Amino acid sequence: MRTIVNACATTALLAGCASGLNRSKEEAINEKVGIVVHPAHGGVELRLQESALFDFDEASMRPESIAALNRAAVLLKRSTRPIMVEGHTDNVGPLDYNQTLSTARANAVADALVARGVPAARIKTRGIAFAEPIASNATPEGRALNRRVEILVKTETEETLLGRVKKK
Repeated sequence: MRTIVNACATTALLAGCASGLNRSKEEAINEKVGIVVHPAHGGVELRLQESALFDFDEASMRPESIAALNRAAVLLKRSTRPIMVEGHTDNVGPLDYNQTLSTARANAVADALVARGVPAARIKTRGIAFAEPIASNATPEGRALNRRVEILVKTETEETLLGRVKKK
């Protein structure tokens, strides 16, 4: 009986620590490094813009991407759920080229996350090319928004990654 009580107390303590995150502070850190976190597709999505990670038409990581990748790794290590890393492009150029580029970018981000301690066994990657735009490709601004990497943490909640929203 004592073991069960101790196990319950430990679980409650750990749950309290996880929910003790300062949501406002967490969101401010994310914004500073160019990460947007929101619920999506039955889990939580971390969206990283291309400009934070890659030069135009490149799949090798920019040195300036270190802060965003470090932050993404911190967030992802708060969860044990499966991760899908998706690379996206704008619609400039042929589909096969953009498919290869988006896949290479997703793989580059996944490799960087693994190097930062996120277990490789949790991560899958895929290139989407320009099949799922989030903005119009008719303008340079829209195309820039469509060039991104999205990291989906399946069946996860924002509270696990960012903490609870404090009630006023």
